[in-house]
Amino acid sequence: MSKRPPSSRELWRTVVSRTAAFRRGGAAAVPGHGDEPRLTRVRARFERALEQLKDAQWEIRESETRYRDLLEAQQDVIFRRDGEGRLTFVNEAFCRVFGTTRDQQLGHVFAPVIIEGDAPSPSATGRQRFAVQLQTATGLKWFDIEEHPVPQVPSQAAETQCVGRDVTDQRRVEAALKEARDQAEAANRAKSRFLAAMSHEIRTPMNGILGMSSLLHETDLNAEQRTYADAIRHSGRTLLSLIDEILDFSKIEAGRLDLDEAAFAVEDCVQAVVELMAPRAREQGIELAWAIDPNVPSLGLGDEVRVRQIITNLVGNAVKFTDKGGVLVTVTMDDVEGSDAEAANPLTRDCIRLLIRVKDTGVGISADAFRLLFSEFEQGDEARRRKHGGTGLGLAISRRLARAMGGDITARSTPGEGSEFVAAVHLKRHNANTQRGEPELGNQHVLLALQDGFERTALRLTLEGSHIPAAEARGAEALAVIDAASKNDVPFGVVIVDGRAAASENARLVAAARAEAAARGQDLTAYIILENAPRKGFRDYERDGYDGYLVRPIRPGALIERLRHGKSATGKSAMGKSAMANAPQFNPAFASAARHGQTEPSRAAAGLQRQAPRTRVLLVEDNDINALLARRMLEKCGCDCVHVGNGLKAIESLRASRHGDALPFDLVLLDVHMPVMDGLEAVSHMKTLDGDAPIPPIIALTANAFAEDRERCLSAGMDDYLAKPFERAELEAVLIKWSRRRPAVA
Repeated sequence: MSKRPPSSRELWRTVVSRTAAFRRGGAAAVPGHGDEPRLTRVRARFERALEQLKDAQWEIRESETRYRDLLEAQQDVIFRRDGEGRLTFVNEAFCRVFGTTRDQQLGHVFAPVIIEGDAPSPSATGRQRFAVQLQTATGLKWFDIEEHPVPQVPSQAAETQCVGRDVTDQRRVEAALKEARDQAEAANRAKSRFLAAMSHEIRTPMNGILGMSSLLHETDLNAEQRTYADAIRHSGRTLLSLIDEILDFSKIEAGRLDLDEAAFAVEDCVQAVVELMAPRAREQGIELAWAIDPNVPSLGLGDEVRVRQIITNLVGNAVKFTDKGGVLVTVTMDDVEGSDAEAANPLTRDCIRLLIRVKDTGVGISADAFRLLFSEFEQGDEARRRKHGGTGLGLAISRRLARAMGGDITARSTPGEGSEFVAAVHLKRHNANTQRGEPELGNQHVLLALQDGFERTALRLTLEGSHIPAAEARGAEALAVIDAASKNDVPFGVVIVDGRAAASENARLVAAARAEAAARGQDLTAYIILENAPRKGFRDYERDGYDGYLVRPIRPGALIERLRHGKSATGKSAMGKSAMANAPQFNPAFASAARHGQTEPSRAAAGLQRQAPRTRVLLVEDNDINALLARRMLEKCGCDCVHVGNGLKAIESLRASRHGDALPFDLVLLDVHMPVMDGLEAVSHMKTLDGDAPIPPIIALTANAFAEDRERCLSAGMDDYLAKPFERAELEAVLIKWSRRRPAVA
């Protein structure tokens, strides 16, 4: 291994020591003095050492020059200070920035005045970094300064080097960006306030339009007048749907979408949407059917309103763009518990992945339109936009909602043949969940002799999911299917026929089924007819030979319940008591879903009983039209109504009732935005009123539609929330829920 070349310091020491020895002892001090060649070699080595020393000194000077040139070329301010704070070096940038010269600064203490920022710590011994604003020759400048000790040389004093980078422009850009961000956030908040205000202002007259049109429908109208009233109501609901879509989109854009988590019945959620869309489908002459996998848990934890909104949009679009054929909705489940997805995504733990498929035979989607399907404000081609209208926000909002719930929405379509959308959402498992057990139906075999293919498919899927063998047929084909089943020794025990078919055709089918079953020693368990609407009472159906009837759209649970009952031991039908179980019942979910589609007519009134004394309601509303509407609705619900125009008068009325100076109130409907005293202020006074009578439930009545508006009302002390515009069904639901006395039906 080659030796390391001597350093300049070592060469210098060698030269100095030998020179001193030579001077002290002359030639005798040099080894081998008597040997002339040896002396020559010593001199040669001495000369080489001197030459190497000169070379090393030249290299050092050259290195120092390059280092200084490098420091001088820097745009950053560079300076060094000794332990006393005196400057030992400054570069050209330092002199230029501070408008000085080296001669004026070297050897003097540099202590600039810090206008803003953090000063360096005097006690720090290592590297430190800080930002300060200093006064310079060209004004105030921000510097990002890095300070560190210089490696010490034994012969030199300790020094500290500082490198300051001018970050004034960077700070200015950051400040501009911050200001722009603040302005954007302020604009976003202003937009949200504007939308909330506009929503309130639009919903207030919309409440009058929709409410009064509903009341108008309950009066005696001729055909022409009813057509006009229908047009008013349809247009109002369409406008309300557009408003809600824009509000939803604005909340999502602003990052203000909060999902609730509560238990809800999955089957009821889907059924509510199907029942809402069924009238529209019948108007267009298309089928609408649905089926749910029995493995889907009965309860899920999630945001029912948002799940329903997704389903409503998908089913509504399918119905809107289908002119013939029909729409089939199926609900299945992917169990993600214990799968690989659980480890990759904590969201899937203890969750169910609900799959809602909506398949239609509509116009389909072209390739160009498909690429923009989930984009905002896009609605396919121009012809479809003109025909069907809309904002083009529904699918974009629905996909964002699905993704917020850990899922997504996918689609596939063939132009001219139809489309299929699949919405996947994650719901948490509910502790009280139950699976739909297999019904105890024996070895029944069901024939679905129905006209609509989508309905037959949906009912067959429902039956097969419950392990009930089923076959489907249409018209004359049904007789051949009955004969084939008999030859295979599996005669039909249940025949389900279509109410739209001729009575004679249905009679032939059931006669053939009974004959084939009797030939093998069996009996026809049930003979059921499906109707769009019941045309007569159950006893009339029974006299015609039917064991029961179901009303479209068919609920899967209701179908299974019919088959579970069958016939009693005496041969009498046991279905009579539950014959109407499938008829659409009042469900508050319909009213909420109505904000995104059609509204089911009120059915709660059918269950309300006349009772005395009548429910007494204090209505606090400043808008004359909305007050008139609410009074009329309350009167039709069998309530006595006292109306006041602001919160102060409401407090006086409630105080009088609590002191016995007036009859007590069973319920308070309190508007939020009013002159003199608004509802939020009034409720705080109402809750603290003294008196013997209990404080009645206080229901917020407001046109504000945001979730935070509801929370603000509940936090203020109100017991519930009713958003305008509201249907009579929604008002009835509130009366049933909160009134101490059930209202009578007017």
